[in-house]
Amino acid sequence: MDKIVECVPNFSTSDPQVISKITSAIKKIPNTRLLNVEPDKDYNRVVVTFVGTPETVGEAAFQGIGVATELIDMSIHKGEHPRMGATDVCPFIPVRGVTEEECITIANSLAKRIASELMVPTYLYGNAATNEERVKLSNIRKGQYEGLSEKIKLDEWKPDYGSPEFNSKSGAYVIGVRDFLIAYNINIDSEDVSIAKEVAELVRESGRLIEKDGEKIRVPGILKGVQGMGFPLERDDRKLTQVSMNIVDFRKLAKPHEAFEEVKRLTEERGAKVSGSEVVGLVPLDAVLDAGKFYAPKETEMNKLIDIAITKLGFSDLEDFNPKKKIVELMIENEPLVDLTLGNFLEELESDKPAPGGGSVSALGGALAASLTGMVANLSLGDKYADVQSEMKDIVSKAFSINQKLKDAIDDDSDAFNQVMKAFRMSKDDLGARSIAIQNAMIKAAEVPLGVAKDSFALFDLLQIVAEKGNKNAISDAGVAALFAEAAVHGALFNVKINLMSIKDESVKTRLSQELDQLLGDIGERKDKVMKIVNAEIG
Repeated sequence: MDKIVECVPNFSTSDPQVISKITSAIKKIPNTRLLNVEPDKDYNRVVVTFVGTPETVGEAAFQGIGVATELIDMSIHKGEHPRMGATDVCPFIPVRGVTEEECITIANSLAKRIASELMVPTYLYGNAATNEERVKLSNIRKGQYEGLSEKIKLDEWKPDYGSPEFNSKSGAYVIGVRDFLIAYNINIDSEDVSIAKEVAELVRESGRLIEKDGEKIRVPGILKGVQGMGFPLERDDRKLTQVSMNIVDFRKLAKPHEAFEEVKRLTEERGAKVSGSEVVGLVPLDAVLDAGKFYAPKETEMNKLIDIAITKLGFSDLEDFNPKKKIVELMIENEPLVDLTLGNFLEELESDKPAPGGGSVSALGGALAASLTGMVANLSLGDKYADVQSEMKDIVSKAFSINQKLKDAIDDDSDAFNQVMKAFRMSKDDLGARSIAIQNAMIKAAEVPLGVAKDSFALFDLLQIVAEKGNKNAISDAGVAALFAEAAVHGALFNVKINLMSIKDESVKTRLSQELDQLLGDIGERKDKVMKIVNAEIG
């Protein structure tokens, strides 16, 4: 795509079936690419991220919104996040080769179509807003769905498109245009959350309140276009704090590396250290390249600039930062294995390239098992199975979550192998750095398939329930799922074993070996429990 528009609709549901139908509708539109799906049960909400051309992105958004309008009933919706519609908000963001004005045209066209074809009143916000009061989403959303029936009658809150009549099923939708927002957290190696909170107040544009002459006054912060707060954070055996930020316009205002350097300076002044940072969601390529150029002004090669930015900003401090999955433009240009047709995937598999290989196939096997598990649970919904509805709905949700992780692992395993090869190709002029890179890559190459084995193993608890209580007409599918899950566990653990041979850190080897042995010791018994139920039913 020479021209790229990002779209990030937020739908008021966490139902896996509804989410799947929404995203399927989006993916059917040519020249669009689904990038990310993040459901939240507490919010009862899902954030979907996709990109397309100016000609296709509006159509993809309309198709997803159409499904949401059909399947989501706001009159029974409950959730902690503010919302006022089945499609609560749908912003368009210019990414590459597209102007803000083009995105505003797309937003208006979509809003008009929603009102006329779906009969849902629609507002415009952000850079597409028709007046100052509607620029902020929070102003439009004030009162939420529950207050909409009265608010929509007010002259000042007449919809931009559609009749000012309350739609009890769908609520009202908000369509708009905004700049690329980067959710960026900087990690402080300290348990003292007061440091993170103080630094956040000093950095963020809104600044802090101080008392002067008996009055409270607001002192602006250092960086324009930065919102921020300080939070405690626990990850594994690490107790950290974070300055959690939104960078609202990295092109015109503050950039991520500028925020990192300011937080680092202020943190060190207070006797603590910054250990790294993380991008939540996706980041534009230009923001990463800007950071690389800041730290290495003479470097011009894109991949080297990306590597420099990852290292200097500590993007992999908490979890591995894979540019192909975190940088918008690279996600678009590098089609994931999971998005290939089955025929193309098989062709890729049988080629002379060493990846994808057995690790990716194991992840695929686990994903197939998860899909079958979800299918049997879905076939066990309805009046005939009224006494197990709660259990089956829970299994649908859990199987969906496991499926998503295993689909991601199809590419993660291949990427991990490629990182090992990249480390071996490093210059031998710095043997120390090369050795560290190789060892880190080998550990990652073992951890990815171990995760596949764990996720596939987790399916057996779900399969035992659906085999015992679910639709007996689909019990053979539960048996097939158990066999695929077992194969996925064993296949993934083969990949753990072969990578363990090259890992030198004995503590890491011991940890991974213990987890491997535990899974191997339990897998046969878990599979047999499911197969015993299946065989008793079908002979």
